[in-house]
Amino acid sequence: MSYNLLDEPWIPVLVRDGTAADLSLRDCFTRADDVRRINGDLPTQGFAILRVLLAICHDAIGFHSLADTKQLLRTGLDTARVLAYLDDYADRFELFHPQRPFMQVADLRTAKGEVAGLEKLISDVPNGTPFLTVRTGRGLERISAAEAARWLIHVHAFDPSGIRSAAVGDPETKGGKGYPIGPGWAGQIGGLLYHGDSLAQTLAFNIVPTERNDADRPVWAHEKPQTEQRQLEPRPNGPVELLVWQTRRVRLVGDRDGVTGVVLAQGDRMTPQNRHDLEPMTGWRYSKPQSAKLKMAVYMPQKHDPTRAFWRGLPAQLPSHPTDIDGNEATMRSRVAEHLSQVEDLLPAALEQVRLEAVGIDYGPQEATVAELVSDAVDLRVSMLGPDAGAVAVMIQDSVRTADTCVWALGRMASNVAASAGDFDGLEGAAERARLQAWAALDEVAPRWIAQLTSSSDTIAENRAWQELVRSTLEPIADAVADAAPPAAYAGRNTRNGFMTVGKAEGFFRHTLRKELPLAYPTKKEESA
Repeated sequence: MSYNLLDEPWIPVLVRDGTAADLSLRDCFTRADDVRRINGDLPTQGFAILRVLLAICHDAIGFHSLADTKQLLRTGLDTARVLAYLDDYADRFELFHPQRPFMQVADLRTAKGEVAGLEKLISDVPNGTPFLTVRTGRGLERISAAEAARWLIHVHAFDPSGIRSAAVGDPETKGGKGYPIGPGWAGQIGGLLYHGDSLAQTLAFNIVPTERNDADRPVWAHEKPQTEQRQLEPRPNGPVELLVWQTRRVRLVGDRDGVTGVVLAQGDRMTPQNRHDLEPMTGWRYSKPQSAKLKMAVYMPQKHDPTRAFWRGLPAQLPSHPTDIDGNEATMRSRVAEHLSQVEDLLPAALEQVRLEAVGIDYGPQEATVAELVSDAVDLRVSMLGPDAGAVAVMIQDSVRTADTCVWALGRMASNVAASAGDFDGLEGAAERARLQAWAALDEVAPRWIAQLTSSSDTIAENRAWQELVRSTLEPIADAVADAAPPAAYAGRNTRNGFMTVGKAEGFFRHTLRKELPLAYPTKKEESA
């Protein structure tokens, strides 16, 4: 029974009028102006599905120069060409095709014919800890074909590392096991996605020119179907192929009425070193250890830190001047960011802001489990993407550093207050609690401050506003720390940092604030006025 992804409603979206809908691939393109965004079961799922749509756009039309992408931004996506392309490859999007199922191997099997449960496919079921999810019982016995299609795309992109089933015909298996080759490619990067007001704009914003290469095509466009044979040496033909890189070999067990299991084996290995010419949707960082090991400059994907709000890492994606390490830039912006900086004047005049979304997965030991999902976003004025925003970008970079220093000082104050009370075992805990509270408060206000900045913002005035914001945010937390101290802490005691009292701890903190936030305090002239 046919289940064609071009016609079946399997992609959940948020429509611009605020309603939700499930659309087919064709519908996503014909209604791209009406759709706000893809709304997957997880943010990582939406990211992976959008990369499928981007691969379709590249393969259907081809964007090989700045002139091509400028034309795209001027006139919009040529939907007719995309739909004609989908018609040409319609059979390649059959989820249960007998010879060539979408993103699968038709005859994939193990020697004993084992079929794994759906927990191997579905990422919201923690591996080995099903008590952490509401999806149990019947929810794990069968899922719809639509949901299976979404998780199929997700497993190629984000599946953790680890041992997988040994596929018959795969010469690289040993002892009935497919040994680890690393996570899915999208799981190895810190995904960055620029959103416009509609899906059509989002697709246009995230398309960058690629070199002409007849071999650089998505998996469904290759003449020969996939088999259990896999690539051990990662040799992607280009960025289009990498958008939907097949890190696993998969076969869904089921039909259009539902899927009950999966055969999941190792696929094509991918390594992260120096893929910045191929992967446009992540930032990059210079790696001194990798460079020493490979005896060449090596850049690694800048993965997202799940303990830090995204706005704190935003300067790496703005047109500032990164620091050098051994003569190499410490960080590099994503290729999408670099491209948008060249075409910023062509973005829709009515579009005041873009939303920069950070998506990724933080894996556990050996990258074999999902430790935490990362999903955060910052709104930016369009002009902040262009080359004229350099001075404001440097100000944001300095502002983040200033906040880091002040929050660290607040934690030190809380630790000193605990020491003055004799709580020497609780110093680190006191500091950590104060810092977490401070960052939680700053995470509320900082994105709003960033969202109103433009390339022509007065950096002195905005720097003053930021410093006043940091001061007004942190001082009440410091007051609360002092107020909660017991009377003995005000009398003080000897500590490893000398004699400490609440007043002395506060004094150190206030001194740091005055040093780091000079614009937040009136000058003597202003005080006497």
